[in-house]
Amino acid sequence: MAESSAETKEKILNSAKTEFLENGFMNASLRTIAANAGLTTGAMYRHFKDKDALFCALVDEAIDVTNKAVMLADAVHHVDLDNAVSKEHFEQEKKTTNDLLDYMFEHFDIFTLLLTKAAGSTHEHFQEEICELYTTNCEQTFNMMYENHFSTKKIDKMTVHFIASTIINAFVEIITHKMTKEAAVQYIENIEEFTRYGMIHMMGLPCIGD
Repeated sequence: MAESSAETKEKILNSAKTEFLENGFMNASLRTIAANAGLTTGAMYRHFKDKDALFCALVDEAIDVTNKAVMLADAVHHVDLDNAVSKEHFEQEKKTTNDLLDYMFEHFDIFTLLLTKAAGSTHEHFQEEICELYTTNCEQTFNMMYENHFSTKKIDKMTVHFIASTIINAFVEIITHKMTKEAAVQYIENIEEFTRYGMIHMMGLPCIGD
């Protein structure tokens, strides 16, 4: 029985993931990827136009999931100002964090590719890009809270960047240090508690979320 196109693509992607993990995007061999998938390079090109297309096919879903999680920090998701530092809001943030952690550990190899093996690919600056997106969203939310007189102090841009990058880097280190899920959950809880109450204090708000 002839193999379906979907099955062939799956073989190619599994072979590509192994090759990228071993050698990184720059040094990965298309010939090796094709051979390990049981194909010629010509046959592989019928499914993926080049090495970058292969890499993107492996990591694009993870990028989309991460982007959606980071977008929850934008001003649109904080329009209910009276609830912005409530226990309920913090519980929702915790759920978002745990959902992302679950996804990361289900796709640990893919995040390893994205964060440590992507040099030379379309997504080689993913970490910087997601950090900038998170910084922008946090800054807009803090400014909106200040402009609506919910917070009494305005946090400067570089401080927001420091806070945002600290949180993003914490997630990155889960991958680069190959942490266990149990350790990662506790680690992120510690980082978020540290940054959350610091931000609340800097905005001149009481810590009513305790």
